[in-house]
Amino acid sequence: MRICLVRHGQSLWQLAPSRDWDTRLSDLGHRQAAALATWWAEHELLDATTRLDVGVLSASPLKRAQETAGHLADALHLPVTTSPALTEATFHVASELPQWSGPAVPRTPGTLSERYRTFRKQAAEALLELADTAREKDATVLAVTHGGFIKTVMRVISDSDSFTCKLYNCGINMIEWKDGRWRIVHLNLLDHLPPPLRTS
Repeated sequence: MRICLVRHGQSLWQLAPSRDWDTRLSDLGHRQAAALATWWAEHELLDATTRLDVGVLSASPLKRAQETAGHLADALHLPVTTSPALTEATFHVASELPQWSGPAVPRTPGTLSERYRTFRKQAAEALLELADTAREKDATVLAVTHGGFIKTVMRVISDSDSFTCKLYNCGINMIEWKDGRWRIVHLNLLDHLPPPLRTS
């Protein structure tokens, strides 16, 4: 069972942060999403062994995710299912995470903030919903969502709230449930984006 989590294309907010965090894609964001959609439609294999066989396309209700999903829907001939559970956090997630005492010295985490625990629960429940859908449809689920959400899913499956990474716009992140555990198959796969189109 496989789930692909894709971060939306570059948004206008990334170019000029404002109080309106639900902004549309920038021109570059549309180019990124179009490149992703074209590449996905033309490739039967994500890599040498992984079939794409996307059967369900889901997206956060926020504009940048909906517009990115629209490009994929046109290319893959799939309807978009909108899922509020895929929505981004309304706060800077990284600032809520436990820090380490040194590069190889984990610190015993203190109490996590209520809003982070609520968002982590949202991500965990959304992951279960995506997994149930993938199992029922016997197909890969492709979810267009947000950086904070994707990284929190990775924290859930790794059971580590200190995990973080840089995620690129329209990067492909694939996880797989196999032998009773989650496995990260791809993190930030960017084969479909030439360097001039890569932003984070």
